[in-house]
Amino acid sequence: MNVDEIIESWVRDVVACLPRGRRADVAFELHALLQEDLAARAEAAGRAPDKAMALALLKDFGRPAAMAQLYHARPALVAAADTHHFLIWALGGAVVLVTHTVLGHPDTDVGGLFLQWLGLLLLCFAAIDWMRRRRPHALHWTPSRGPEWTPRWLSALSLACLLVFPVAMYAAPMEFARWLLPDAVRVDGLALTNAFAGSWQRGVTQGLLVALALLEGVALVAGRRPRWTRRAGAAVSLALGTMFVAHASPMTPFGGGAAFEVFALAHANAVAAPVFLAVGGMMILFGLYYAWQEWSLIRPQPSPPRSAAA
Repeated sequence: MNVDEIIESWVRDVVACLPRGRRADVAFELHALLQEDLAARAEAAGRAPDKAMALALLKDFGRPAAMAQLYHARPALVAAADTHHFLIWALGGAVVLVTHTVLGHPDTDVGGLFLQWLGLLLLCFAAIDWMRRRRPHALHWTPSRGPEWTPRWLSALSLACLLVFPVAMYAAPMEFARWLLPDAVRVDGLALTNAFAGSWQRGVTQGLLVALALLEGVALVAGRRPRWTRRAGAAVSLALGTMFVAHASPMTPFGGGAAFEVFALAHANAVAAPVFLAVGGMMILFGLYYAWQEWSLIRPQPSPPRSAAA
């Protein structure tokens, strides 16, 4: 390749990274700039420009993609401002997968599933950042009233939903389904195994669901969420999520014994296992996120008064 071909190749790689409408102008500008600099180097060296001189010049200019970034900045898949949120959700996914493996699924491909989770996170964060750039006012920041503020109607709705759905349904799934569904619909698949019905796993999970409802009741009565309720809520979410993940795996009683599952029918367990895993995983993720919010919360303090000048 001669000198002109080397320069053309570099300019071509630069403009290939740019929007089509800007390529011609940038190519003309870069080509003229490089020819100028190359002529100046040749004059300073007292010889005609050659291949080595052209390569040295282009090396000083850097990679074509880096030069293109100066003309048209390409956004990162994960914006720098969202890095801490990305790391929290990535760590949460790893915790869910490890918990699922430890609690009864040692054959789980943790590495493969974690890579899939990271890929999903990248797509979600890239889509959110793209939406922010396209519609800056759609996801703009709005002031909040602080971590303690909560409307009473929201606390009342949350409390009612918790009592009607998770607490009542978990306590008596067949009776709940008969109350909710028409008589023509069979609910035999919700029959629990005897081992699970009297297990400590069920008792602990039921207690955590009631604790979650009680925390909503405190918020309803107080009209706010005190610090201890927020911290307790994060801890309960983590514990409850762990128990639901355990429900997706064969469980064992205290002191060992035969493993058991939640429902008496194998088909019901096959359907419920991914649901338990998804719900438990999301509760662990949100529990970690709430815990991080509490850990990073800083209340601005007034500046100390300046001492009077002597």
